[in-house]
Amino acid sequence: MPHDRPLRIALLANALFASATGSLILIAPATVVALLGIAYHPFLTVIGAGLVVFALDLAHQATRGRIQTWRAAYATVLDLAWVAGTVVVLATQHHVFTTTGVVLIAAVGALVLGFAIGQGWGIDTAHRVAGSRSRQHCVRVHVDRSAESMWQVIADLGAIQRYMPSLAHSAIEGGAEPGRGAVRTCVDRGGRSWSEECIAFESGSLALRFETEAEGFPFPASEMVGGWTVEPCESGGSNVTVWWTLRPRPVGLAVLIMPIFGLRADREITNVVRRMAAEAGTRSRVTEHASCEAPRVRVLERPCHSVVGLHHARSSLVWAEP
Repeated sequence: MPHDRPLRIALLANALFASATGSLILIAPATVVALLGIAYHPFLTVIGAGLVVFALDLAHQATRGRIQTWRAAYATVLDLAWVAGTVVVLATQHHVFTTTGVVLIAAVGALVLGFAIGQGWGIDTAHRVAGSRSRQHCVRVHVDRSAESMWQVIADLGAIQRYMPSLAHSAIEGGAEPGRGAVRTCVDRGGRSWSEECIAFESGSLALRFETEAEGFPFPASEMVGGWTVEPCESGGSNVTVWWTLRPRPVGLAVLIMPIFGLRADREITNVVRRMAAEAGTRSRVTEHASCEAPRVRVLERPCHSVVGLHHARSSLVWAEP
């Protein structure tokens, strides 16, 4: 993601604070209970250990090559749960603590709320297209198949249902050949149907505009384009990038919509590419043994940019940004 720095900073700051707080509870519990004005309880140790584990998870998220906003979203939910718990404790049990204890509990809750807000803003910034209300997501997968063989499978627009189990049917309207201007109709397992118009098509790259106004459109977006690119690797195989640019509906919930969309896309597309790679191996003119090998597929940790796909589709985007 091209703008994930704010999210990384927020996650690391949260990790440092959680680690320091958890370590203090584990190393000096007597000091902590004295400040709070309560008797020691084993549950305090559980809280300290939980904070240290939480900090490790936050640090892992922040230092990965490709950040996953759905993980940041669940961490933010946990932060908000801490804040809610703080409010309940201070509202109902404030008399149990010393004045210093109440101040400390309130201060920690305020800091955690700040981390939650910072992470929420970072999540939205990571997906946001600069200067617009649109958001973006992309998945980049390496596969041990040639770019040419992968493109032959990907370019067969009407056959996407073969590789995507969530679809019950897919076909190009009117029996047209794959290419710019072709319209693909999709029907999912729930009976919902929509169309996708091919707005860019050249060797190794294609882009589609989704009919978001269709009653059965399954994604919470008022405008949406997406595409595929295939690039050869010098070390062998190829990289397949799948990208989407959309305007979430409602846009005010983009901070929730995009992490969920990203989680679903990451899981589904990896398996779709794996099935496509198996088909590409079958079609390739290689030895019989190589054709029968299961494809090796992995999501690349390096960030990918939907700008690659937008370069091919920019002239065909129809909505005007305010």
